[in-house]
Amino acid sequence: MTPTLLNAARAFAMVSFSDGRLAPAEAHRFAKFAHNEPALNHSGHAEIADAWEQAAKEVHAAQSFGPALLAIRTEIASAADKALVMRVAQAALVADGRLELQENQAVSSLAEALGLDPENY
Repeated sequence: MTPTLLNAARAFAMVSFSDGRLAPAEAHRFAKFAHNEPALNHSGHAEIADAWEQAAKEVHAAQSFGPALLAIRTEIASAADKALVMRVAQAALVADGRLELQENQAVSSLAEALGLDPENY
């Protein structure tokens, strides 16, 4: 699994879990997003599922976003990868069919960690 795929999964899991739960629909939405995203669709179904599983476990085990944000900030450097991670985060906002304030805050935190202006997201 590539660092880009894993960090995309971390971003999606972080935003999804910001409301305190990970719904099964969110895993499905991440897989669908990854399958349709040109920067990620070279990964197979098993690799995408493995990335989600690892990211979901990391975010759930930490009960905070610090480790995920640190990994993303450390491993995502290019403008293209930052844009991808933010697209992933925005897709996660509505993955469970609800828009929660905590999810918006998670997207803002992610933008800040990547050195981007949260107002743009």
